Amino acid sequence: MREYIKKGSIGIVGGMGPEAGIDLASKVVRNTVACMDQEHLPLVLYSFPADIADRTEYIEGKVKDNPGHSIARILCSMEKEGVGLAGVACNSAHVDRIFKVVLSDLEKNGSGSLRLLNMIDEVGAFIRNYYPDKKRVGILGTTGTYISSSYSAIEGEDMLTVNLEKDRQSQLHTAIYHPQFGIKAQSGVFSHQAKSIFYDSCSSIIKKGADIIVLACTELSVAYPLRNYMGIPVVDSNTVLARALVNAYDPSRLKPWGGWTG
Repeated sequence: MREYIKKGSIGIVGGMGPEAGIDLASKVVRNTVACMDQEHLPLVLYSFPADIADRTEYIEGKVKDNPGHSIARILCSMEKEGVGLAGVACNSAHVDRIFKVVLSDLEKNGSGSLRLLNMIDEVGAFIRNYYPDKKRVGILGTTGTYISSSYSAIEGEDMLTVNLEKDRQSQLHTAIYHPQFGIKAQSGVFSHQAKSIFYDSCSSIIKKGADIIVLACTELSVAYPLRNYMGIPVVDSNTVLARALVNAYDPSRLKPWGGWTG
């Protein structure tokens, strides 16, 4: 049985991008059993985008400061305000060279009670629990997630990951980051160019043998609430983390799984 927090608030480190943090907070609410306002779980969303350097730019060596230090400072601040359980609304923030710095800084700063969930680990556990027959997991995310092979952490004898070809991965990253038509630049209204690239990416990863697809970028979670493509299940990493946060806080408050509710 999972260990869970009986006191304190749930904390979300947002701003990566801003809508992704809001989306994760919303999905915590949607996946919580509650009949009135007062029955919902206490939640703190910290969204100060300028405080955290771009994760992919750090992974690619374009910026020197490891974003993990900023994320850890935010978590320490939230812990002082009563947060006992937290999640980070960004897949690229979970690559080893960033996430391990977060954990190390929390330890150095004497964080004793804060429990930080790992989005990638939760996605792996979710697929094994709800889709045990799926063995080849297609990963759609940023170039940072791609080049760091962060989702290889979920692999085992029962599961392998499948990635896009390098040129198609570059196109998907452009659909997320392009300053005119990219998802980050088109809050609330997503361009035809970005949609076209996204659906081409889904088709390509299926052609490479994926029998399940993970939206391994929280920008994709916001832009494309897709749950199935060409008969292949599509897993939203933000919904998975939201459900994991509710379950870790109090399993009795988690809505039963009956398909995608987030």
